[in-house]
Amino acid sequence: MNLNSPALLEDNLIWQAKNSGKRIIFYGDDTWVRLFPKHFMEYDGTTSFFVSDYTEVDNNVTRHLDSTLKRDDWDVLILHYLGLDHIGHISGPHSSLIGPKLLEMDGVVKKIHASLISR
Repeated sequence: MNLNSPALLEDNLIWQAKNSGKRIIFYGDDTWVRLFPKHFMEYDGTTSFFVSDYTEVDNNVTRHLDSTLKRDDWDVLILHYLGLDHIGHISGPHSSLIGPKLLEMDGVVKKIHASLISR
């Protein structure tokens, strides 16, 4: 892991979207904000340094979800959830924490899907 990631200058999907006039919102691991410092019209990055944490970054992403999904001023929404990955690193794939985290992520996907269908 590079904790001092510089801006990504190579051609990439985020650059292409921004260059095409797409309005991008990002919530999650703050590494993205360092990689794409001027690409997001709105962002809230949370440090992912503490692998033992599997709730803070995810809760910070989810707290924005309802209000953002109701808006129509964005074209691309990037949500970087880390909890499941961190649980896997801490406790492995058979951890008792996996099931509840998967249910949480299922709820997020259902919420996004319902919002997109209703548009």
